[in-house]
Amino acid sequence: MPKLRTSVWLVLPVLLLVALYWPGLTTWFYQDDFGWLNLRHDVHSARDLAAALLAPKAHGNMRPLGENAFWLGLSAIFGVAPLPFHICAFLTQSASLLLLGSIVRRLVAWAPAGLCAQILWLVNSGLAPAMGWSSIYNQVLSGFFFLLSFYFLLRHIETGRRAHEMAHWTAFMLGLGALEINVVYPALAASYVVFHARPFVKRVLPMFAVSAAAVLAHFYFAPPPHAGVYAPRLDSAIAATLWTYWRWALATPNEAVALLMAACVVALIVWGQRRGESTPLLGAAWFVLPLLPYLPLPDHKMDYYLAVPSIGIAILGAYALGKVREFGSAGRIVAVLVILAYVGTSVQASWAVEDLVLGVEEIHQAAKGKIILLEGIDSDLFWSGVADLPFRAKSIPAVYLAPGSEARIQAAPELLSKYVLPQAIARRALAEHRAVVYRFDGQMLRNRTAQAGALWTEDEPRFVNIGDPVFGDYLGVGWRAAADGCRRMDRAGIVRIAAPRGPGESLYLGVFETRDFLPRVRVNGVEVPVVLARRDLDLTEFRATLPPEAVRWKSMEAAIESPVQAPLLFGYAEVR
Repeated sequence: MPKLRTSVWLVLPVLLLVALYWPGLTTWFYQDDFGWLNLRHDVHSARDLAAALLAPKAHGNMRPLGENAFWLGLSAIFGVAPLPFHICAFLTQSASLLLLGSIVRRLVAWAPAGLCAQILWLVNSGLAPAMGWSSIYNQVLSGFFFLLSFYFLLRHIETGRRAHEMAHWTAFMLGLGALEINVVYPALAASYVVFHARPFVKRVLPMFAVSAAAVLAHFYFAPPPHAGVYAPRLDSAIAATLWTYWRWALATPNEAVALLMAACVVALIVWGQRRGESTPLLGAAWFVLPLLPYLPLPDHKMDYYLAVPSIGIAILGAYALGKVREFGSAGRIVAVLVILAYVGTSVQASWAVEDLVLGVEEIHQAAKGKIILLEGIDSDLFWSGVADLPFRAKSIPAVYLAPGSEARIQAAPELLSKYVLPQAIARRALAEHRAVVYRFDGQMLRNRTAQAGALWTEDEPRFVNIGDPVFGDYLGVGWRAAADGCRRMDRAGIVRIAAPRGPGESLYLGVFETRDFLPRVRVNGVEVPVVLARRDLDLTEFRATLPPEAVRWKSMEAAIESPVQAPLLFGYAEVR
């Protein structure tokens, strides 16, 4: 019977993982995946292999295990078959669940605590994207190394064995190669040993030096950008960003509910400290510390960044359930209600995303070839169900937010503009019966095509997606047919776009080319100065300064000329 019970504790969380996220095993590649699949074609020698594994890649990140080795190894063996990549993610997450269960049972000293933590982690909406999108496997691997390191720390404290200390250090060092947020692990370990194992503090202190060296090396070989959504900002926006992630972790747009749950966490920490128990404080640290590297990026908030921090919420919930019998009557009621609310909203958020994606799929089948415009999308649903392009993953083209939807969504304007269809295009498509409009009410998509478009204008778009056939009317000569979200230009091309609204706005051009060059741009016949705005792994953005008289124009015709002999691959043009 003891062996049977042990087997149940091991098997049940893995079964729950598969039951909740099995669609992730059936998805194909999308978005960044295709770039990573091509990494193996860059390796022709041992020197190429070293560069492919260690050199900075996407957005200047250095993740030899979480990205480079993962994509190189599996693509070399299995080619472009997606299932092995997803199986690897599921196996890694299964191991993480087992580690979490073992850790929490030690922290709470209540047998079901481990399973409670596993369930609370599984239902968090921040984990869902990582189980279906191979490009963010680094989040899954990061969580595994966080948990593995902490597990061996506990075993070293329990046994004093040198082998467990070596395993603790090895897991920590490997974690640094999975994802840059693992540099905060020493602070997480310290938050435990300071309260529970003071003699081991000196064993953790050298880890801070290793993390500091890793940060310095990262910034030396991959300096942070000075502009764009990946440019770090150390200002008051950090607190607002942390609060946004807290609301997302709870899957609630209600500020009052999020504030109430934060107060409950503080009360739980105070209650535990008075009893000499620091597990609630550790849970809070596990939520906040892995988020620290993301907080200086207020314009690049992503729901999947919660895959590791949500472990902290799982620890807090399991501790509260394990101690609920020791609370007063009011405390028991509050603890149960808070945990039920968390589970209910998390599951509801996941179902809302599923309902949205499946509903759009049904509309696509019924309205083949038509543009699908979505209304009723708020910030939470945008980040969890739209931003990561689930419709592209299901091969559903031409899905946009309806004009005006941006008013309900908190995101950088230069990001939102890529999801909202301009009013002139939407109005014209409705008039020509080439578009349908549906409003999402939280459970269902309801047809509002007949009522939509009354307030939309014929103003020229401020954003032209050059690689999207829907924007074809705004392109002149010089362009080839759109393919895979891009469009090639042969030496020169014409783009029609809205004029600036104010003197501080410029024209931006996104080109999938990283060679050092500057295009020549003439706007309504006036040549304008062009500078490099930013350059990432595969995208270069140029900024063209517009003449003062441009604010009096109604629209602009931008003539782009390339000094490069080969055709250039363009993504977009935007006035902002």
